[in-house]
Amino acid sequence: MTEWISTREAAQRLGVKRTTLYTYVSRQLLTRRRSGGESLFDRAEIDALASTRHHPGSPLGVLPMRSVRSSVSEVREGELFLRGVPLADLADEPLAEVVELVLGTAPGVVVSVPAHLSALPLHRRLPALAQWAGSQGERVESAAAAGIAKGLLAAAPVALGEVADPDRPIPDATFAAVAGRPGDPHEVATLNTALVALVDHGLAASVVAARVAASARASAYDCLVAGYAALSGQLHGGIGPSALAVLRDGPPVDPSSPISPVPGFGHWRHPEGDPRADAILARLALVDGSAPALARLDEIAARTDRQPNIDGALAALIVTCDLPDAAGEVFFQVGRTVGLAAHIAEESTEDPLRWRATDPDV
Repeated sequence: MTEWISTREAAQRLGVKRTTLYTYVSRQLLTRRRSGGESLFDRAEIDALASTRHHPGSPLGVLPMRSVRSSVSEVREGELFLRGVPLADLADEPLAEVVELVLGTAPGVVVSVPAHLSALPLHRRLPALAQWAGSQGERVESAAAAGIAKGLLAAAPVALGEVADPDRPIPDATFAAVAGRPGDPHEVATLNTALVALVDHGLAASVVAARVAASARASAYDCLVAGYAALSGQLHGGIGPSALAVLRDGPPVDPSSPISPVPGFGHWRHPEGDPRADAILARLALVDGSAPALARLDEIAARTDRQPNIDGALAALIVTCDLPDAAGEVFFQVGRTVGLAAHIAEESTEDPLRWRATDPDV
C-alpha cells in the first residue's frame, strides 16, 4: 500500500526546497497526487530518490535530511499512548507486560554486573553498566536493542546493590536497591506505575541522541549510552534535584510569570495536566505518609497555576518514601531504557539521518 506524505516532509527527507519537488515531478522522477488542496508524495519514491542523490562533499547514499517517524509512543490531545495503548490503561499493569508490549518477545541478553560499579553514585551505575557490557564480547547491532535492554533491566537492581533474583519483579527489586529496604505493596505499586509512565514520551532529547547514534550504525549498547548521556541533562532526567528543591522550599520568586519555569510543574505538551503525573500520584495517595507531599504539590500548583508534571510526581514519591535524591534519575533511566531500545531498533531500519545547519543571519 502506498504511503503518501506531505510536501513539507517530502522536502525535508530530500533536503530540497518545495519548488525542487515539482521539478522532479515534471521530470517524472516523482509521483504527486492532490488531496484536500495539498500535494502528497509517495514516501517510497522519496526515499528511493534520496538514497541515489549525492551532494558534493557528502558521503554516497546518506540522506541529507529527513523527518523522524515513530510508532513507539504518541501524545494526542494531551494523552500519552504507548504502541497505541493509552497510558491510563497501562499504568497499573506489571512493568514486565508493558516491556513486552513495547519491545516485543525478544529474549533478554544476560548482562553480568562488575564489582567496580558499586563505587559509583547510584545514578551513574546503569549507564556505566551499559558501557561496560558493550565493551565485552562482539559488537551487537542496534537492531538487537530490545534484547540488550531487557538484559540491562534485569541487571539494574544488582548494579544498584541488590542480590540477583531472576524471579523478583524489577520494580520490587529496584525499590529495595534504591531505598535500602523492601518496599511495602503500595510503594512498589507506585514505582511500577512510575516506571511504566517513564517508558517513553516521544522525541525527547535522550531519544533523539539514541536515534542519531543508531542512524550512524553504532552498537546497541553505545546507542543506549548516548541516550543515557542526554537523559542526565538538568533539563531532562537530571531535573530531579531542582524539582525536589521546589517541593521542599517552594517555587521561585516570581512563580506567576508564564515564562518562568517551575521545575516539577507544568508541561507544554500537557497544558491540562501531565497524565504520567496523574497516574503516579493516584497510586502514591495509597502510600502511608503521602498526605504532606501531596498537599504540598497542591499548594504549589495553586500558587503557580501549573499542575505537577512527572518530575514533580517523582519528587513526591522520593519525599514520601524517604528515598535518595538521585532516585528520580535512576527511575528515569530504568523506565526509559525500554523506550530508548524501541527507538534504537526502529531507527536501525531507516535511512541514515543527516542534520542541516541554517544560517542564523538569514
